[in-house]
Formats: sequence, structure tokens, C-alpha cells
Amino acid sequence: MSTAEVIRPPRRVARLLPIVGWLGTYDRGWLRGDLIAGVTVAALIVPKNLGYAGIAGIPLQNGLYAAAAGAILYAIFGTCRQISMGPSSGLAAVAASAVATAGITAPGDIAAFVAGITLVSGLLFLLLAILRMGWIAQFLSRAVVTGFLFGAAIDVVIGELPKLTGTDTSGSNSFQELRSWFGTLGETHGATRVVGVVSLVGVFGIRVVAPRIPGALALVVGGLIASWLFGFADRGVALVGDVPSGLPSFGIPSPSLLLDNAGTAGIAAVALMLIGFSQTAGDARAFAAKHRYQIDVDQESVAQSAANIGSGLFHGMPVSTSLSASSLNDHSGAKTGLASITSGVTVLLTLLFLAPLFSQLPKPVLGALIIEAV
Repeated sequence: MSTAEVIRPPRRVARLLPIVGWLGTYDRGWLRGDLIAGVTVAALIVPKNLGYAGIAGIPLQNGLYAAAAGAILYAIFGTCRQISMGPSSGLAAVAASAVATAGITAPGDIAAFVAGITLVSGLLFLLLAILRMGWIAQFLSRAVVTGFLFGAAIDVVIGELPKLTGTDTSGSNSFQELRSWFGTLGETHGATRVVGVVSLVGVFGIRVVAPRIPGALALVVGGLIASWLFGFADRGVALVGDVPSGLPSFGIPSPSLLLDNAGTAGIAAVALMLIGFSQTAGDARAFAAKHRYQIDVDQESVAQSAANIGSGLFHGMPVSTSLSASSLNDHSGAKTGLASITSGVTVLLTLLFLAPLFSQLPKPVLGALIIEAV
């Protein structure tokens, strides 16, 4: 047996599973930085993913399911060492738009549909990798993607305004909803309005005054403490409701729901794939250039495929690169994918032991969190 024949199988495995490559050459000196980065990023993404789940209209814990699946699976299949994979406001807004277009209103069906289009987008990423179409990254204009996401952000912000005032709105589009909201300002719930205004001022104030403090985490912790101290539920302030503890179950989202809305699901999945691909390809190249190593764009598609398929099968939502989380990961000392695995495991521990605490989170706080996120 020749030397080439002995070496070739491990190389093939290492190419499909990059984790095999970096684990085999792991330097113990990297461990502290990877662990600190992983826990630090988890502290950032846990509260933000509650907001992203709220944007998509799915149960809050489903956002954490996606965060854990995305982080762990990307670390196994991805080639960028600093990327943090998880839900984002843009992808959540696309999912919410798809739900609205399909006219789905039942909470269980919304969660199943979002998980379904997440799974389909993962399959499209796999097709992209098989056909080796990573070259299309250079033709995806970031300006176009940013413009699309800006429009989606406006729609999301308008949809969250009623949470800040405790009122109901109506309308078939964002402009009608905004006009309806202005018409209800004379009927706002006093305590809800105070909580909403304080939450908005607090989260945006932290960004200006102390940008190094994770504003989302501070808002969630502050909101939970205030809810307990002042008895918001007794004062008529709406809470997010039951957030069960435990790990996600595994299962294929309702195929019949996807087939009944095949056109909308297909368009949404393509949009998720294009946005996710453009974000991850650009960010991965930037981190690789900064730290002087090579990435494989086609393997990045495999990694995003695995992350989104896993998120869909665990009833999550679409995932892609989070630039803020990835930057924090980098600045906190991440050297390998172990940092991402640490983040994912920390999120799972949060689901097991801390999830019920979020049940007492006031909806105005969640609304402010979502507005800040987009």
C-alpha cells in the first residue's frame, strides 16, 4: 500500500469534517481563549435569540434551539475559526414575511412552517455545495442585501410598537398598521407604556454610553428583576408566557403544511439561502484574511446546510453568520471551532436550567429587544 493511499482517506474526512483537522493539531494554549469566547458569546446570543424568535413569531425557546444547533453544527463542518452561527434579525424577518404571505395564524403551524423553510434552505445550501457554486458569492451585492434587510427591519419595528403601548392595531400592510397604531395612542396602558419607554431608552442608551456592555443581556436581566420587584403581571403588563425547560425534540416539520404553501416556502427558502450565503461567505473571508488562513467557500455551504437542516429538524429557525457575535468571538480570543461548540453547549444548559425564568419577561421589554436587534 502506497503512502498516498494511506493519507488520502484522512484528507477526505478532514475536508468534509474540518473539526477532525483542527482537533488533531489543537494547541492546549488555545483552550482558555476558546472557552472564554464561547461563554461570552453565549451571554450575548441568548437574549438576542429570544428577540429573533419573537420577530419570526415562534415560541421563544425555538430561537435557542436554533442557536445551539447552528453553533455546534457549524463548528463541525465549517472552515472559519471565528464565525458564530445562529439566527439573525434579517433571516427572522424573512421568515415572518413568509408566514404572513402564507396566511398562517395558528402558533403551532407558524413554528412548523418556519422550521420547514429552514430545512428547505439547508437542502438548497447542500445543492449549492454539490454543484460547487461558491463562485456566485462575488456577484451578490451587499448593498442589495442590506437594502432588502432595511425594508424588512422597518416592517418588524412597526409590528413591535403595539407591545410598547399595550394596544392593538390592524391593517393589511405596514403603513396601515402604523396609522392604526397612532390612532390608539390615546388608549395606551400606562404601566406598559412606562416599561416600554424605559426599555427603549435603556437598551439604546447602553449602546451609546457603554458600548462594551451587552445591552440585550442587561435589558433582559433588568426586565426580569423589575418584573419580580414591581409585580408587572398584577399591574396589567403582559408577560411573554410559558417558556418550558428541556432540550428540543427531533422531527421533520409538517410536509403537508409546506406542500400547501409550496410557492411561498420555495421563495422564502431561496431568499434565506442567498442572504445567508452572502453574509457567511463575506465574513468568513474577512476573518480568514485577518488571521492568515484559508477557507473553503464550498465547504462553507456544507456547513450552512448542516446548520440549517439541524435547526429545522430541531424545530428552530433560519441561521447564518452573526457579525456582532462573530466579532465578539474573535475579540474574546477564539482560536478554533471549540469556541462555537462552547457557545452551543452553554445555550443547551440555559435551556435545561434557566428557560422558565424567561416566562416572566414583560412583552414591552421583548418588543424593545426586537427593535434594538433589527
